[in-house]
Amino acid sequence: MHFRYHLLIPLLLASVCSLAQSASSSNEELRAVVIVARHGVRTPIESETRSGVFNAQPWPDWPTPPGMLTPHGIDALKRMGEFYKQRYGALAGCKSVRVESTNTPRTIASAKVVMSTVVPGCDVQVRADLSADPPSIDKAKLADAIKGRMAAEPEWFTHAFARPLAEMHDVLTHCADCKGVPDFRAMMLQPGGEAQGMMQAKGSETGALVPRDVSKENAVALGADFAENFLLEYTEGKPMNQVGWGRVDRARLDDLMEMNTRYHDFILRTPYYAQQAAGPLAKKISKILSDAASHPQRTASGTAAGVPASFTYLSAHDANLTWLGGLLRMDWIVSDETINATPPGSALVFELHCAAGSSPTDGPDSCTVRTIFVAQTLDQIRHLTSLTGIEKPSIAPVYVPGCSGPGPEYACSLGGFARVVDAAQR
Repeated sequence: MHFRYHLLIPLLLASVCSLAQSASSSNEELRAVVIVARHGVRTPIESETRSGVFNAQPWPDWPTPPGMLTPHGIDALKRMGEFYKQRYGALAGCKSVRVESTNTPRTIASAKVVMSTVVPGCDVQVRADLSADPPSIDKAKLADAIKGRMAAEPEWFTHAFARPLAEMHDVLTHCADCKGVPDFRAMMLQPGGEAQGMMQAKGSETGALVPRDVSKENAVALGADFAENFLLEYTEGKPMNQVGWGRVDRARLDDLMEMNTRYHDFILRTPYYAQQAAGPLAKKISKILSDAASHPQRTASGTAAGVPASFTYLSAHDANLTWLGGLLRMDWIVSDETINATPPGSALVFELHCAAGSSPTDGPDSCTVRTIFVAQTLDQIRHLTSLTGIEKPSIAPVYVPGCSGPGPEYACSLGGFARVVDAAQR
């Protein structure tokens, strides 16, 4: 490791520790919080299994249908809800919460689970108003934008990740009594097709095996999805002999998930993609914070009609977090994972702090926005660790280019944050 990274890591850890100790300085009041969170642990989906065509042994069984929260995932989200209640409970009451979600069962269910612990006993309505994907996008322009990032050389990804791709192929196929299976690096499953080359697994749709065309699908996309499958197995708490069929220990999981995070980070942070996908969400966050600053502070139970919520929970997907990071040029760390990881239940959190005793007439610069990234470590999810005692989730400050001030908390003025969001739309 180069010596400059030895200097950087203690600074990062010091910032994390400082932030974890205090949510607000003595001369400020925490007025509102907006949490943009990924859903909890779910069952793998088809893109992460590819009908079992490329693995020699069957994928393990799961307790819920594909894409749905698991009971373990629900319990892990409750731990996060308990943490939010401990940290932000003064802002959260039956009349002071706002909850929105993408129109996906797992995100809606995740929002309900978290809020059931933040405000137990409240009849919280989840509005499915968020977009899971860009509402409208020029696909040709997006394809050109992504190709442009790699100089129109799609094979670059395959070469750059040749080692983890080989490691993934070994996990999928290496066992004593395994019969040969197609190499996902060389072959792709194309829906439809004639009888020759057709394969069908466990009632899934049939498809033809054809030579891989990187202009249509890169092998790294599959490697990234298979790695996510192993992460879900690990965080679900499955026995280690079921995590990658006993061939993926924690060190190997970290290695393979590096490919997952790097690939999705590269694609989703393409500027045109991030702007189209995260622009509306960023504007929503900015408006919620501005509206909260325009009203005097009040307790969670003292909310009057028409007064904006002081606790907002927006339930979405890992892609939404990455798009938002790309739009506002934000990076973050999770204490046990690679940079910009988005594990189940993780969240970008925007805290609104205002000068103690300030009023709406003092203007937007009397308030600041502090952005943090909060995530359970993978072992905290796996073991359902309580987060309200000595042990806490990973909490890291996030620097927002264009408005953040000095560390360790990198606060933006509220007006500066709004200007950065507005500029990112253009």
